[in-house]
Amino acid sequence: MRSVGFRVDVAKHIGTGHLQRCLTLARELQKMSISSIFFVREYDKELLDLITISGFIHHVIGYATFANIPEDHSYWLGVSQEQDAQDFISAISEQHIDMIVLDHYSINNVWENIVKNAISLPVAVIDDLENRKHTCDLLIDQNYWPNLSSRYDGLVSGNCLRLLGPKYALLRDEFVSLRETKTQKYSSRFETILVNFGGVGNLKVWKVFLPALVKCHKFNFHIITGKLSSEDLAYCKNIVKQSKHIYLEEQTNQMSYLMKVSDFALGACGSTVWERFCLGLNAALIDIADNQKDLVSYLHEKNLVDYLGNLNTITVESISSYLNRLSISSSKYRARKHSITHLVDGIGANRVAKELILIYEKGTDE
Repeated sequence: MRSVGFRVDVAKHIGTGHLQRCLTLARELQKMSISSIFFVREYDKELLDLITISGFIHHVIGYATFANIPEDHSYWLGVSQEQDAQDFISAISEQHIDMIVLDHYSINNVWENIVKNAISLPVAVIDDLENRKHTCDLLIDQNYWPNLSSRYDGLVSGNCLRLLGPKYALLRDEFVSLRETKTQKYSSRFETILVNFGGVGNLKVWKVFLPALVKCHKFNFHIITGKLSSEDLAYCKNIVKQSKHIYLEEQTNQMSYLMKVSDFALGACGSTVWERFCLGLNAALIDIADNQKDLVSYLHEKNLVDYLGNLNTITVESISSYLNRLSISSSKYRARKHSITHLVDGIGANRVAKELILIYEKGTDE
């Protein structure tokens, strides 16, 4: 096994989480002398720089043909699955690929059957929706669900190996290193809260949270807005410009370090949940997409996070009220820190990479 082909997209309507976890897995495979090539559909050219910056090659297989991509993630490809599969087959025919890894909410067994019939390669799928069938040899779902063992019954074949739960969370190396390192907290008489809702900024979120943070002087806030238009970023900066207890930046390459040194976090229920858990950073979360609702509700039910509500229902007043009541140093959060660090040890990417290699080697022996 020498090369893995990743089929994943990054865009404003998709976010950066799918790509980031694929990049993490690619880095782990690289340590095992296995290269990775990313096959993408271009929506936002600037976001594709995330792949180049990470040191990997990407091939654009096409562009969206839909004039307006619906919010329903079934249509996020921007083209039909049949078209995307054919575009992928054409692109991959010019490369040496030993295995395919998919991470896309718009792809199911329709796409997978077309590709498998044309290219006889093992297929691994990264998913967390449990809402469609897959034709794959390996399925990874890093999330924490009440029905883990039976979650994909009827959606994958009995021969499909399932890697389920936070044991397989795809986290970058620095999270393990920081987890084992004692790091100096912010030197301030105020506790610091890290605030971030994803790599792609959402002005609707900030219109609720920023006014609430401006009014709360019991904490310092370090805000990472995510990628915004210049107008939206200027709008956000203008709201907090008189607030000495707030530091705002659009992007950072120090997120893991900021998680380590912060005292608490406000965020969304995306892949960063497992990063916070690995470092023992307690958080209050909102759900900003339909697919996050069930997960954040279960994490709240298990007393692993605070839940602030859905993006469409939270208000400046509800966030202000929560912050006024928040006591970060209470016994509740000390006990919770122990629970969340126990759940995520940070070496899930290594486990997944080893299983990918075993799947490939099994196929070559048959």
